[in-house]
Amino acid sequence: MDTVRKNRLFQHSTMAALVGGLFSGTTSFKELLQHGDLGIGTLDQFDGELIILDGEAFQIRSDGQAYKVKPEDTTPYASTTFFDADTSFSVSEPTSKQAVEEKIAELVQGPNVFYAVKMTGNFRYVDTRVVPKQQRPYPPLIEAVKEQPTYHFEYITGTIVGFWTPAYISGIGVSGYHVHFIDDMRKIGGHVFDYEMLEGTVEVAQQTEFELQLPQTTEFLRSDLSTPDMLEQIEAAEN
Repeated sequence: MDTVRKNRLFQHSTMAALVGGLFSGTTSFKELLQHGDLGIGTLDQFDGELIILDGEAFQIRSDGQAYKVKPEDTTPYASTTFFDADTSFSVSEPTSKQAVEEKIAELVQGPNVFYAVKMTGNFRYVDTRVVPKQQRPYPPLIEAVKEQPTYHFEYITGTIVGFWTPAYISGIGVSGYHVHFIDDMRKIGGHVFDYEMLEGTVEVAQQTEFELQLPQTTEFLRSDLSTPDMLEQIEAAEN
């Protein structure tokens, strides 16, 4: 693995494609995992939340449970990197999501580059949600996320991973933080919208390169992805 290029962010497809309802998988996990050992995204038919940790990919389905992803499974959208932290800090007392993010902001070089984050430890709580599997004809993203089950996990040990994306990248990615959770037993998780960390380690890695791979399907190539209120739809879907 000496030839692996660390902290090179690889992304398959765009948020604009998801906004437009392009939910069918367009690359396999056999291919995707050649580009990273940590990441997030979704799965074919927008079926749940993807988390890649230590080179293993897990699908969090709408039941809140984690399932191991097979190499032949596919994704319509995912981001991954070979993670190698260049800064970190310890948490030893109850620390809110906002406080963690403020501490990260103090340590990094600024908001205009990508960062991968990995938070490992004990959490007083983690609040997650999971997008349910969609069926053709696929609805727009804003409709697909209206009925998402949510989960509240208390006093749980696990890992939150994801990315900070600069605001000017909106439409390609989700601006700000986009993070997913899985517990230590690899049993439960989801898309994180709030948490409080009790103790653990927060690691951050600036991404020195960014590679965007565009799907080569007829559906992607011929769809009109210039949704007028795309950024508003992404924000509504994420929040």
